[in-house]
Amino acid sequence: MYLFKYFEPARTDVIKNGCIRLTQPLDFNDPFEFKPVISTVATQEEFKDIFEKTIHEKIEEELSKIPLELAEKISKQDLEATIRQLLNDNKGKLDAHLANTAKQVSNIYNEKSNELIGVLCLTEEKDNLLMWSHYADSHKGFCIKFDASHEFFNQRRSENDEFYHLREVVYLDERPNKTMSNMSGVDLLLLKSDIWAYEKEWRFCGVLNDSDYIIDSEPLNVHLFKFPKSIIQEIILGVNASSQLEQEMKLIISQTHELSHVKLSKTKISEKHYSLEFNDL
Repeated sequence: MYLFKYFEPARTDVIKNGCIRLTQPLDFNDPFEFKPVISTVATQEEFKDIFEKTIHEKIEEELSKIPLELAEKISKQDLEATIRQLLNDNKGKLDAHLANTAKQVSNIYNEKSNELIGVLCLTEEKDNLLMWSHYADSHKGFCIKFDASHEFFNQRRSENDEFYHLREVVYLDERPNKTMSNMSGVDLLLLKSDIWAYEKEWRFCGVLNDSDYIIDSEPLNVHLFKFPKSIIQEIILGVNASSQLEQEMKLIISQTHELSHVKLSKTKISEKHYSLEFNDL
């Protein structure tokens, strides 16, 4: 499988240096990124299930903290009944507290994700007119074709690892409403509105603390990660790419042994359709 990424013309440093940014969500062009809707910590049914599984254990634990002579005088059944009555009498307050806690957790997650998580966004398509326009400076830039089967993109450390492997974005027509107890990595990292479905996006998420280089910047630092240049298969220049960019790319490839296998091509507009064609250089 091959995946692609579009760049503005000034970003030839990615190819020269073999370093690429994993971007914080705050720098994305979609304001809904990494902002899951968490309605509550747990539903009433989930909370009741947890309560039923733990109440007897907690009563025993609390009674063990007081003198035995006193504990023996306390009816466990009466204590349990009192606790159940208190919970029932304060059900409304409990629901509000759980919902408020969930909102705080959602805000903390969004804040911390910009400190901890970086994302490399890739696409299945090299000929997407809108993406050439949006991400490659109106077709003046270039697109890199990556070998997605390379081990660089497959560094999953465990079955539950959310990082360092490619994952396909899931597009939905509505924002899912979740409880904290049933959130997953997909809900947090990979959900987008279906208005973005044309991008056919894949994501490679990483931990910012693992970055090889950090460039001081405002409002967020730029975190760069090294990659083997062997994962580059082709460099595609946009329709409006300058002759200077073309010459620079040819020079970079010719002077870099690790890029000797890389194909250089350029797009042109079709004479029959609203589409792009590709010519080798």
